[in-house]
Order: sequence, then structure tokens, then C-alpha cells
Amino acid sequence: MKEELKIIILEDVQYDVELIEYELRREGIKFISKQVEIEEDFINGLDIFRPDVILADHSLPKFDGVSALEIAKKIAPEVPFIFVSGKIGDEFAVDMLKKGATDYVFKNNLTKLVPAILRALTERDELTELKKSKIELQIALQEKEMLLKEIHHRVKNNLIMISNLLELQSHYIKDKTDFNFFRESQNRANSMALIHERFYQSSDLKSIDFGDYICTLATDLVNTYVNASGQIKLITDVENIMLDIDTAIPLGLILNELLTNSLKYAFPVTYSCEPSDGTSASHATFSCRFEDLTSISSSSTVQESANKNSMITVVFHKISDKFELIVKDNGIGFPKDLDYKKTGTLGLELINRITKQIDGIIELDTSEGTEFKITFKELEI
Repeated sequence: MKEELKIIILEDVQYDVELIEYELRREGIKFISKQVEIEEDFINGLDIFRPDVILADHSLPKFDGVSALEIAKKIAPEVPFIFVSGKIGDEFAVDMLKKGATDYVFKNNLTKLVPAILRALTERDELTELKKSKIELQIALQEKEMLLKEIHHRVKNNLIMISNLLELQSHYIKDKTDFNFFRESQNRANSMALIHERFYQSSDLKSIDFGDYICTLATDLVNTYVNASGQIKLITDVENIMLDIDTAIPLGLILNELLTNSLKYAFPVTYSCEPSDGTSASHATFSCRFEDLTSISSSSTVQESANKNSMITVVFHKISDKFELIVKDNGIGFPKDLDYKKTGTLGLELINRITKQIDGIIELDTSEGTEFKITFKELEI
């Protein structure tokens, strides 16, 4: 409590003012008081005098305590407001407490005045500390959010830089297999960069809309692999489900590998080549994948695809307490003699390992094309 309190006394009877001040001095309270009787003086007192406590009578000839309480709650809501009256009833007192009064004391029992003031000031100080702590906590949370945003932003930029370096390096690769390794690594970096981008753009920084992420990543991959042919139709049937980073990143990598496998292997095409000098009319027919089309010379012509209605479908739903991610295509189908759980290919090895990491289950259906279904629960931290 301050060494000297500033107290506004809303009272029109001078004798009652003197009794209040006597009781304060008797209890050892050091104070400066300002007596007011009308609304204008009361408002000026709040603005200029800036009291620590307001003591108000219930009724005055030209003003009243109820109106004073309403004004005080607007101008100085943190200042304790105590009714000191001889005409206040219990029902009225309760109603005033509901409207924001701190306490009430009867004039015929002023011995309770100082305890009421001290209690009110203690509660005010505690509330002030609580508000201060809340403000400090909000500032700390904002700083933490800014830091997390910055971390996600920097990680995303670093992954994009890695992707760009892989792309630059791939220009010097002559072997097709090595070139594809570089491009696949580039796509993996891009898939993770996209997740970090979504996180620093998210309002809560805890989760991202994975349905939206699926649509963006799938579209980007299709454009990367088949922009030369444009013959694959992408279908997405996804829910707008929020996933945290510990689930989103591994699931994003799984999605990247499943889509890449479909784009690379599901839809072989045939093309014909003419000599670059145009001297021969004969055609040689070859078989290739959509991914090969970008390397075919300008004199080559795509004749047909194995399936003119080539489609890749991505499904993502929550069923009960589990999530289902399905990537399926209507291509040539998964090789019958290949065990996807024991294959030596990096893509399928990543799918198996990461699915175990999120405690998921893989199911493969080859009855119509190839369908991989990943079932999992969101990881509990």
C-alpha cells in the first residue's frame, strides 16, 4: 500500500466527512482527501486527483452513488469503490456489488471502514499483479510465436536452397538413373519445405491444414513429372484436417513417395522418333515412362498411352479415431513378383520406415491398378 492514500469522498454532509476522516486517522491511515458533491467535480477528481480509493454515499441532492459507480467503472475501473451510507439495504448492496462496487460500509459502523479499504487495496494490488503477469505472458507467447515463425521460415528457406543446389548439380549429371536420384531428392526437400511454409503461415503454429497441403503437393508433383504430356488426371478427395508437425512431416514424405511411384511407373507410353535431319520416313517405336518425355528430342512424337484416361487419386479422411491416406492409380499395376515390404528401392523403403515411425499400417491393393492405403493415428506428444 502507498504511504499516503488519495481518497475521494462523495458526500454532501460535512459532519459525515469529518467522521470518515477521523476513523481513517484513528486507524493510522495517512491520506489526502477530496470531498465532492456533484458529477462535474467527481469526474474532475477522477481525471486530475487520480484517487486510490472512492468512498461514496448512496444518495446526494444533486448526484448519487449509483451514477458515480457507473462513471468510475468507465474512467477508473481499477480504483476500489466503497459505498458508505446509512440508507443502503442488503438487496441494494448486493446489486451494487454485481455492478462493480468493491464493498459497502454502514455509517453507524465505521469501524469496518479501514478493514474494507485495506482489503480492497490488497485485492486491487493482486489483480494488478495478475494483469501484469498476464500481459507479460502474452508478450512472451507472442515472442515465442515470432521465434517459431522465424524458425519455420528459415528451415523452409534452407530446404529450398538444398533443392536448388540439387537442381543445379543435376545439370551436370549425364547418367539418367543418377539424374532421377537428384530429382527425387529435390522433391523430398520441396515436400518438407512446403510443410514448414504452411506452419509459419498458420495462425496457431501448432498444426496445418493437411488437406490443403495434399492438393498443393500433388499438383506440384504432377506438373513436375508430366508437364510434357499433360495426360494424367489428378483427383483429390480430402478433408481439411489439422495435423501437428510431428505427424505432418513424415506423412508428407510418405505422400511424396507414393505419388512419385505412380507418376514414374504406372503409365508407360510409346513414342516414335525421326532422324533429326528428316531424311528418313521410317519410324522406330519405343516404350518409356511419362518422366522420360522431357528428354525426348523435338523430332519425337508421343503416339499413345497405355491408358488414355490415366488417373491418380489421393484420398485423405478421418474415420473414427484414425486417419486414412490413400494414393491409387489406374495404371499397369504393381509388379506381381515384387514385395513392397522387402524391396531395395529407396522410395518404398522410405514409405515402410516412415509408416512405422508414425505407428501406421500399409495395405496394398493391386486389383485395379495400384492402391496404397496408410492407416494411422495422430502421434501423441
